[in-house]
Amino acid sequence: MSEKLPFGSTALKPEIVNLLKEDGFLTMSDIQAKTIPQLLRGKNVLALSETGTGKTLAFALPILSMLEENDSVEAIILSPTVALLDQIKSVFESFTRRLGLKEDAVKTIYSKNDYNRSKPKIVLTTPTMFLSLSSHYVLANVKHIIIDEGDMILFDGFDDSLKNMAKFIDKKLVSFFSASLKEQQIKGVKSKLKIETVIDVRKKITNDTVSHHLVDYRTLSKAEALYHFMEQKKPYKTIAFVSSKEELYEVFESLKALSLKPLIVHGGLEKREIKNVLNRFKNENEHLLLATDFVSRGIDIPEVDTILSLSLSKDTDYYFHRAGRCGRFSQKGDSYVFFTYEEEESVKRVKDLVRRGVNFDAYTLTEGNLRHQKGSYQFRNMGKKDRANQQELQKKIRHAVNQNKSKKVKPGYKKKVAKAVELVKFKHRRKVVLTNIAKSGGNVKDFHMEKERH
Repeated sequence: MSEKLPFGSTALKPEIVNLLKEDGFLTMSDIQAKTIPQLLRGKNVLALSETGTGKTLAFALPILSMLEENDSVEAIILSPTVALLDQIKSVFESFTRRLGLKEDAVKTIYSKNDYNRSKPKIVLTTPTMFLSLSSHYVLANVKHIIIDEGDMILFDGFDDSLKNMAKFIDKKLVSFFSASLKEQQIKGVKSKLKIETVIDVRKKITNDTVSHHLVDYRTLSKAEALYHFMEQKKPYKTIAFVSSKEELYEVFESLKALSLKPLIVHGGLEKREIKNVLNRFKNENEHLLLATDFVSRGIDIPEVDTILSLSLSKDTDYYFHRAGRCGRFSQKGDSYVFFTYEEEESVKRVKDLVRRGVNFDAYTLTEGNLRHQKGSYQFRNMGKKDRANQQELQKKIRHAVNQNKSKKVKPGYKKKVAKAVELVKFKHRRKVVLTNIAKSGGNVKDFHMEKERH
């Protein structure tokens, strides 16, 4: 859309439009301008838009505008994570309080222990809790069911939960919101949820306000690389992503040895812990959050200016969700991917991102130095010699893992294996570097690398 439309051009209640003005929201984003009128007319939609474009308001405002004066549930929001539910609730409550609605107008159901005698108008819950709603609330007056971050629900293990909402699907009350639905999946979602209207305003893989960078961290470990990056760049608010809970704790322990103690969050924490960590991270004294992809979807912390991917998920779609945690609502942000040529899988995934249109520039990170390279990054072609070196390294890594294997898993087993692999990588790097120096006529005695890790 070339011209932004004001919220007042819709059929939203005037008091809601006035509250938006008070908050500084005068015009609608593309997804809001196309979605709000449809939902106000009672239509269900499949709405697709990049992260940070205001999808929550796109469904929250019509729901609030259509509430009637009764004690029954009128809207249900399904979201895959506790953190997202909390965030959506805060958006609704910023309006319900000022609209004079009852304190329990918005209710979040995390587990069966959360049911009480309240009479909510809007219920927020996870797909697995949806079935139990009908045992506690009258759902005959429900006008909208919103599936937020819908691709996670339909394709990440929650698909069975949809069977419990068959009658709502038949009445065309279910709408689907997402930032990343592949073209071939749209037809299937439309059919499964009986949606007639598709709204897809995605222009690019990420917002224009996000810049993408590669960081080759050479001989450093990931924890050392993160430590030296933070020392050099000194970003204000940074989320550093890893791809597993195990890797998160390995990096966390290594960072503690370097006197850097970030906040950590992953899906295995209790909901209170997750809420506490995210609230602490919003505090001006906390600058680094180490996280899994649990928080790569839908979390809005406007102060985040830097995203780091210490490792990439096999599903590279998650990279775009990570990058979308910065550069939100027209703010500038930077997304960095840490990689090294010795990690073949990492290089492969970075190349996949390049093929998908990510325009990276590049940095080289060593101890105490972060050097920016000019222009877009160009991957070097690996010749026979480079491939042979990679094959030799992989063989040595497999041998180190086998040497440290145990039929009975003992405490510290994973750390022991990781340490053995790190030592193999160090020795391999040292051998390659010294060989190259010798061949070029240099003096290997003048070359120094970091101390070997024992």
